[in-house]
Amino acid sequence: MASLSSVQIMNMIGVGPAANRNAIIADLLSEGLDGLKHMTDEEVRDTCASYAKRTDNPFPVILTPVQKQRIKSLVLWVKDQERVGQALAFPGTTTQEQFRTALAESLERERRRKDQKKEGESYLDSSFNTKLKSALQWEKWAEELNTNLCQIVGVRGVPLTYVIREEDVPTFDASQPYDEAVINAMTLTGQEFQQDARTVHKIIMKNVHEDSDAYTYIKTLIRHRNGRKDIKALRERYSSDATKQAIINKAKNDLQNLIYKNERSFSFEKFSSKLQKAYDELEDNGRAVNNMDIVDGLWKRIQATDIQLYVASLKVEYQRNPRSYKLILQDIAAEVGNITPSGNSFGGSRGIAATYTKQGPCPSKGVHTSDGSIFIGTYSKDQWLSDEVKPHHEEIRNARTKNTSGPPIISRNQKRRINAVKRAKNKLKKLKAEVAAIQQHKANGGNDKCDQKDDQNGGEQDRFENAGDAFGGKRTRGKDRA
Repeated sequence: MASLSSVQIMNMIGVGPAANRNAIIADLLSEGLDGLKHMTDEEVRDTCASYAKRTDNPFPVILTPVQKQRIKSLVLWVKDQERVGQALAFPGTTTQEQFRTALAESLERERRRKDQKKEGESYLDSSFNTKLKSALQWEKWAEELNTNLCQIVGVRGVPLTYVIREEDVPTFDASQPYDEAVINAMTLTGQEFQQDARTVHKIIMKNVHEDSDAYTYIKTLIRHRNGRKDIKALRERYSSDATKQAIINKAKNDLQNLIYKNERSFSFEKFSSKLQKAYDELEDNGRAVNNMDIVDGLWKRIQATDIQLYVASLKVEYQRNPRSYKLILQDIAAEVGNITPSGNSFGGSRGIAATYTKQGPCPSKGVHTSDGSIFIGTYSKDQWLSDEVKPHHEEIRNARTKNTSGPPIISRNQKRRINAVKRAKNKLKKLKAEVAAIQQHKANGGNDKCDQKDDQNGGEQDRFENAGDAFGGKRTRGKDRA
């Protein structure tokens, strides 16, 4: 296919008359567009400025700022094409509008590239939130690595994500935006690639735990200082068929036991997050579940009585208007947020979770009240020893211990002991008063009034000497038996 000539390119840039145009072509495009591949910004600027200072015919040639910018953009376009291995030529059918749009896009990409390169410098020495130790951290770690490298522009003017891409063979998809297509189009050879690969290696090593399973798989590769070799070794370990099958098995097991009963024991937010994570893992590992099948199973998983009517209405609506299960989860989450009370059963105190309550009557069967809470109040002996309550003994005792708000929960035996102690304290108080009176009597020399008072009270001295009998001593018990 024919391509635009140098004369047509200069015409579209806006350079004229013909003598001036031909002079610039001879100086700037003597080798065609290939001669622009290695020009720097400074060289382009100096070259354009020199045309106004030259005295050889037909110079001097004065270029407008717009023309200079278009020449600069042309050089940037050539470099963009070179990066992705595409032809350095414009199709012969290219219009002036298309030509100038292509130059403007290249100029804008260069501006974004400079800004990103400046911002990306802070990511070079950053530490990940998750350090890689084993397969448990692989998914989050790999995602964080990809996000980190997206922010860093390498020496080839491309985000370092290209170093860790899956495919080895470069391919350019013209239907994609250039910024995305360039990642898969970059070659993985050459000195510039080696420099970028060393940067990626540094970032990987900084965020892999030295005393870990992951470190053993890249330890032998450290001498290469090649981030691509590192990531391939880690993928071979954590993205193998065996590893994928383990992830699939775990996701299926999580789904098998995943049920939402009430907000207190297991929040809907956690339920929704775990559900979506399991289905996403199945999809990522080639076992995607059809949306209709997910929704069919979703209705059975939600067993909370408070939202059954709302869920039933969603189910009817879904029959008329099918949609993504994730949107249905969002609707249910909003409804749960509207009906779930804040705080807990003990006035919002943080001493005990809202799962437990001591309010209201004891359940006639089991430990759960009508709102799903576990009753930690007083049970009758038969209820406490029933088969439905026995499995919850330890949980109830722990909840009672943690319950610091409101009046304490006291059993019948505890009440009897407390009452006995109160009675003993009252008797002791009376005896102390009597002892004080006797001491006062002696201090007064034992007058008749005090003697008469002693006789009327049955002899305070004798009662003081036998004070221990008030607490169950031998003499008192003998009198009681008599």
